[in-house]
Amino acid sequence: MRSVRALVALGVTSATLLTTAVLAAPTAGAAPPLDVLLTGLSSPKGVAATGFGDPVVGQGAFGAPGPVLIYLLHGPERGSTLEVTEPINLIDVAVSPLDDTGWGIGGDGVLYHQLADGTIVAVLDIFAYQEGDPDPVDQEDFPEESNPYGLAVLPNGDALVADAAGNDLIRVTPDGDATTMARFDLETVATDHLPPELIEELELPAEITAEAVPTSVAIGKDGAIYVGELKGFPFRPGSSHVWRVDPDADGAFCSVNDPDPDCTIAADGFTAIQDIAINQNNGTLYVYELAADGVLAFEAGFESGEFPSAVLLKVKNDRRTELVAGQLSQPGGVAVARNGTVFVTDRVFDPESGRLALVRG
Repeated sequence: MRSVRALVALGVTSATLLTTAVLAAPTAGAAPPLDVLLTGLSSPKGVAATGFGDPVVGQGAFGAPGPVLIYLLHGPERGSTLEVTEPINLIDVAVSPLDDTGWGIGGDGVLYHQLADGTIVAVLDIFAYQEGDPDPVDQEDFPEESNPYGLAVLPNGDALVADAAGNDLIRVTPDGDATTMARFDLETVATDHLPPELIEELELPAEITAEAVPTSVAIGKDGAIYVGELKGFPFRPGSSHVWRVDPDADGAFCSVNDPDPDCTIAADGFTAIQDIAINQNNGTLYVYELAADGVLAFEAGFESGEFPSAVLLKVKNDRRTELVAGQLSQPGGVAVARNGTVFVTDRVFDPESGRLALVRG
């Protein structure tokens, strides 16, 4: 079993003070809606929170590797950061509610678990697992393709992985036993939002089938599992769903065409979901979208160098409120601590300019 030695376990609060990437503490007075805690990070897509309520950020999702960091919000070392690992490329991170140990999805497709003594062990090669678990609704002639993108941990300590390319949700025990809890079906969507010249070039009909592309997973207050989807080409704005999966599901089929009681739509009408999080105290859902106008508008940013604003939505009792409008770009992840504090990461494609921030409101 591959392993590397970590500096400390995720749940430890004694800190190594870092002078790089740490911003000055906020000045007295009214708190800003977006409180930037760290900047200068390398592609910080993954974010989670410890049981103490301190944010955890993983680096290197689309860039150079960096250590996992904890920003300390409490105690005498408040305002300092703790290096949790050596530099590593991580797509997402999570903290176990069972024992506060850390989990991460590596850029190599491996699911890692950081034990209480700080050792990191390779639990499952997700790429290899998907070779034996092909996507039955694949539309790209590569049903074994895998892109593990979202991570959460159940109360019993099992990890959940949302595979964006495999269109499924995988449950993994700390011993590496894996099962496919749910698969996500195709959905027919309209193409009339696309530029006419693109429709003509690709000879697209008025409607085509799109893959779900599940990007994110969170545990609800009710104990159910919630999965957010990007929704594949033609990337129609407003076509993304948040699904509710029964925590005991095994092979559930998430489909608008063939309803399954073990996987139902919890909320819809979203655009290109990058991540979701749920407040365990009151059930509030947070949905982090790539951009208001979706994937195509975001991809244009790679050409122009100017990315559109990301969208962070607070969803409570069917009411949707955008938080910190216009202040986030190139979204990474969103997490809610047990005390209800909301954290986000962004600027994941700006080299050495990634941020970790606390959201108020």
